[in-house]
Amino acid sequence: MAKKLGNDYLLWVESSTSGTYNLVKGQQTLSISRDAGSIDTSTKDDAGYGTSAPGLKSLKISLDMIPNLPDANGYTRLESLCNVAPAVPFNIQIRKGGASGGNADVVFAGQVYGNLDSTEFGQNDAVKAKGAFSAAAAPTTDILG
Repeated sequence: MAKKLGNDYLLWVESSTSGTYNLVKGQQTLSISRDAGSIDTSTKDDAGYGTSAPGLKSLKISLDMIPNLPDANGYTRLESLCNVAPAVPFNIQIRKGGASGGNADVVFAGQVYGNLDSTEFGQNDAVKAKGAFSAAAAPTTDILG
């Protein structure tokens, strides 16, 4: 059995041409988390135990990068989408095929709101950026696992 490699999973951002995606260059760590809310279903009949059912899921995606410029269709496009006020949703994909990943490699696709949380300009260090994304709608593809 082969192990999954994190290097193979990369974020792609939709270009100005609907349905066309470009790789964001300079990616380091990409992570996704899902938290489910809780719906209290407890009653006095539950013999002293609280009961609950799963509620709505909250989706968070984070991306650590060392922007590899020029990257007009990747990082610069992402930067412009994240710096719009008021925020507008945009489409992303996560593909498992590395830099050559194609449509068959999509393991996550969805509309998100994005923010470039921080940019770090360290002495004797590469410029680093952190992006954060939250779901604007339910994902259209979510087969990460």
